[in-house]
Amino acid sequence: MSLERNTAADAAAGRKPGDIDLEALLGDSDAQLVYEGLYRLREIKLEALCVVQAEGVRPRGRAFGPWDFGIPQIDRLLSRLGADAEPDETDAAPGR
Repeated sequence: MSLERNTAADAAAGRKPGDIDLEALLGDSDAQLVYEGLYRLREIKLEALCVVQAEGVRPRGRAFGPWDFGIPQIDRLLSRLGADAEPDETDAAPGR
């Protein structure tokens, strides 16, 4: 399966080369599910990072950082997909 890549029309619309148009690839509702999954994964990883830092877990004498939990990688993927690293408050599920 090949991913749909940026075309001249996408570039004219302000997309960067190499960006993926997830909505065109999957459709709006499925793309939204992917975004929500990535945001939730990022949230869970941030919570886990806070827990290990609070517990003082230090592998090989160094503190865990965001890179150890893949947080910057998720942020880069979200950026490539045209989403923000942090979801808008309006995107959050009710009661959160």
